[in-house]
Amino acid sequence: MSDTPAKRPVLDAASLSIALGGRAIVSDVTFALERGSMTALVGPNGAGKTTLLRALVGLIASQGEVRIEGCPAKAMSGRERARLLAYLPQGHAFNWPLAAAEIVALGRHPHADPFSPPTDADRQAVARAIATTGIEDFAERSVLTLSGGERARVALARALATEAPILLADEPTASLDPRNQLMVMEQLRETAQRGGAVLAVMHDLALAARFADRVLVMAQGRLVADAPPQEALSTARVGDVFGVDAIMVEVDGAQVPFMRAPRPA
Repeated sequence: MSDTPAKRPVLDAASLSIALGGRAIVSDVTFALERGSMTALVGPNGAGKTTLLRALVGLIASQGEVRIEGCPAKAMSGRERARLLAYLPQGHAFNWPLAAAEIVALGRHPHADPFSPPTDADRQAVARAIATTGIEDFAERSVLTLSGGERARVALARALATEAPILLADEPTASLDPRNQLMVMEQLRETAQRGGAVLAVMHDLALAARFADRVLVMAQGRLVADAPPQEALSTARVGDVFGVDAIMVEVDGAQVPFMRAPRPA
């Protein structure tokens, strides 16, 4: 029986391998993302997580195949790929004193005619992204005056304004205080629940366990787990991959790993 449209992967990565400077960084990684699902990508430093995301976006070359909505990504133009795949890179650096709303509007670039003003669809998409991320109160302020948490929400709004079916986020909660971490994770989960496919690189295993539907675990450039959080982040796997002893704690019905101590080197 063929997959229904709702269950057909929106992104497939098959036997993906990436080498940088003659050194293998990612080796033979295969996985798929479905609409309505939030997936966390975890692993120790140097595991290849960011490199994998950059290859999916098309920023670096890779071997293997990436298909978006069933079409080979390598056959797509950069603009075509950007309409289907929104990318939220690490950090939230802004170098120009643009208003937050103007930053969000940049998310419409893949849809834009550079010689025409924004369309009604563009303005509506920007308004939805601003409302979704709750940045209305500072939408007209220069982004350079905003706090780190506020900038993170502006960056997320810019990605959401693209209204792509896939969102790739690289460490979206890095350097944020606990409140802003939870707000960003809730917004990512809501994006998936509205029918998007979200893949987020994360270092906080507790947040990954609480918010993700699936967890991909990478170690030394290879995918070593692709499963629901409780299975992917078992105490045995956390110990083997991250070199720490952990216990499981129940939080809101989810089994969350709590790090106790590093294992001897």
